[in-house]
Amino acid sequence: MTILWVGVCAQAPSSSTLQLLGTRSWIRIDLEGLAEHAGGYRLFWSLNGQRPDEPNAVLDKDQSRYYIQDIKPETTYHVWIEPYNSTETLGTVTGKVFTEKNWRLVPEELEELTTNPGSKAVPEGMQLFWHDEFNDLLLNRNKWFTNYYSSIDHLRGEFEKDMREGNLPEAAYTLNGKTIDIFVNDFLPEKVYDKKSGKKISSIQTYNWRTDENLLDNSRGGYFEARVKRSSTGKPSGLNTAFWFDSPGPDLRYYLEEGTTLNGVKGIRPKGQVFEIDIFEYLNAQFVLHGHVDKNGQFQHNLATHIAKGYKHVDNWVTHGILWTPNSIKHYINGDLIREYTDKHQIYSPNHFMNVLLGSYGGGGSVHMEVDYIRGYQWPLNDGNELPNPGFEESGSLLPWEGTGELRNGAGRNESKAVLLKPGQAVEQYVYLNNNTAYKLEYWIKGKGSVKTGIDNITLVTGEPGQIVSRENRGKGKYTGKSIDFRTGEEFGDHMKTVRISISNEGDKDVLLDDITVKKRASED
Repeated sequence: MTILWVGVCAQAPSSSTLQLLGTRSWIRIDLEGLAEHAGGYRLFWSLNGQRPDEPNAVLDKDQSRYYIQDIKPETTYHVWIEPYNSTETLGTVTGKVFTEKNWRLVPEELEELTTNPGSKAVPEGMQLFWHDEFNDLLLNRNKWFTNYYSSIDHLRGEFEKDMREGNLPEAAYTLNGKTIDIFVNDFLPEKVYDKKSGKKISSIQTYNWRTDENLLDNSRGGYFEARVKRSSTGKPSGLNTAFWFDSPGPDLRYYLEEGTTLNGVKGIRPKGQVFEIDIFEYLNAQFVLHGHVDKNGQFQHNLATHIAKGYKHVDNWVTHGILWTPNSIKHYINGDLIREYTDKHQIYSPNHFMNVLLGSYGGGGSVHMEVDYIRGYQWPLNDGNELPNPGFEESGSLLPWEGTGELRNGAGRNESKAVLLKPGQAVEQYVYLNNNTAYKLEYWIKGKGSVKTGIDNITLVTGEPGQIVSRENRGKGKYTGKSIDFRTGEEFGDHMKTVRISISNEGDKDVLLDDITVKKRASED
């Protein structure tokens, strides 16, 4: 979290502020623009609000950024900056910052999206909700863990003792203020991950198996992309580079299928749902959906896989993306749609958060994956409404609505957009909602047609609908509001429930539809 606290600096521009960013492992101090004629800076900091007698650090004028390390998380620090030249001290700028353990979207970092925009695959209307531009010289530990572990390793019982005791190898990486290079070579990481093959692993990820801590709640899916450049030297064994999603721990419940019990752990994954998604792996950028596991817990084969032809991946910057919705998965390279898995009777999409990993793997020689950025986008949800694009304003199209309805500019309640439903036309949307929760659906219709509204629980994988409620209403010559109370079906723990909202015109007159909301009810059933 960035907290600005303006102090006094005699020679500083009137607009100068001290910009501080506090994380669980470091505090960043931005010095640029604090004083026009500074020859250097004296830095002081403390926990008690009292300035030390001697500076904690002294910097020359060319340093525009400094990191305070070895800090305490969830603690307030006070900071003083003294710009000076050869003859005098140029005043003092003061500030304070709280070292939060959770990441925040920082306005200065969001500017990167203008100077270094994402690919054309970013869905119009979606907004950035999580990212790392890797523009710091230290890794942001509010976003990443650096000790690799996965469900497959846990299945095999490999390295579990090291994982439990916090002795897994530390990832090797360097940051240059613009990118991160995640690598393995003959010297780093110091520990070999697989002693039989000599393979090493350097990986950063958003979930920690040992502590069961998740740094990224992506359980509503979204669009995710990373821009990477990959290379290797020599002939590394087990050569791999990967951007992938893996099911979390702290046991194998997500790997095992429903009906399977292994070592006292009961599987919760519906047969045919993914437990792992490789947006790319290997140097040929293979895309893989992993999922077929037998009743003994043995992996059988992929649910689906493909390799895109015509792209140069080695020593070349390439952007890889995945659109994960409640009922589909789509794969992109450099903004091009490579393949989509949209069969509503074979829904691969997970309904819970997934661990996001970036890593290089190999033994002998070196393997490098340089990452420019990784970004996650989701549909904005406002004012408690959990239904994306409720007024048909955000995407320039029906999306994420589907169906035969037609957008009409200026036909909405406030001269906004609306959807025209001619007789026989319909729209629907699959949405993630909290399971076993009371909601209210509200919508506005205009026109003397007969509107049928359906709300269905969707069975995972098969997509079979289970009707919650179905209702018909007739419209009028002006917009009138309608509402339906409902409760979502149950899923495991805090997993999301996939629900379909469908609205169709069953009459013989046109109907306009606008401002659809799905909000939690204040009182339960």
